[in-house]
Amino acid sequence: MFRFKRPVQGRFFLLLGVVLSVLGCRSNPTYDTLTTLLPWQKQFAQVQPEVEYLWVSLGGRATVMALGERSLVGVAPNVARHEYWYTGQGEMLYLRNGRIQEAKGFTKEWRGQTSSPPDWSDVLQSNRAISWRRQLDVLPGFRYNLIDHLTTYKLPAPKQLPEQVQHTAAWVGDSVESKNENGRAWRFEQRFAIENGVVVYSEQCLAPDLCVKLRPLGVVVPAK
Repeated sequence: MFRFKRPVQGRFFLLLGVVLSVLGCRSNPTYDTLTTLLPWQKQFAQVQPEVEYLWVSLGGRATVMALGERSLVGVAPNVARHEYWYTGQGEMLYLRNGRIQEAKGFTKEWRGQTSSPPDWSDVLQSNRAISWRRQLDVLPGFRYNLIDHLTTYKLPAPKQLPEQVQHTAAWVGDSVESKNENGRAWRFEQRFAIENGVVVYSEQCLAPDLCVKLRPLGVVVPAK
């Protein structure tokens, strides 16, 4: 039996080999981990102690991804938190300050992104919404330099909090204007729960049919 403890900021892991051995290799090239590892709690018998995990949910299906690498870049208060999360099948999410920066191994991929989103502290201290844009390279379809327009703003806490999100968390929302594979306008909302400057829960979209919920679980430690 295992329990989770909060992640330690600044800790660096190079555990992709462990991830692959723990979660196993599977033949289906995409989403297999989201369909065959249900419910995700049953994976506790397979997870490795002292490895950090990320809970990922898509359309009611859930799995965990293991932390392969974390680095903190910059000087306080302008520190960027870079995280690389992996499944045993090879899917990878690269998060920058809790936002999806790249996604590989999924049916929809972000192979590159150029953007300068506002700091969470700037959003929470502002009385007005902040507009910005991001430039993406998206597959399939080889759509390069796709431009999204985003507006980021403070949100009230939801009446029903997601699991393990505390009432002390601050909430931030994104309104995103993008285009789908057919070039038609696609608008959607994202939201983030933030504790001490770190995203502890989020709902983000890679494509109209690929929106995920993310929640860090922390480090696995054997229960005493």
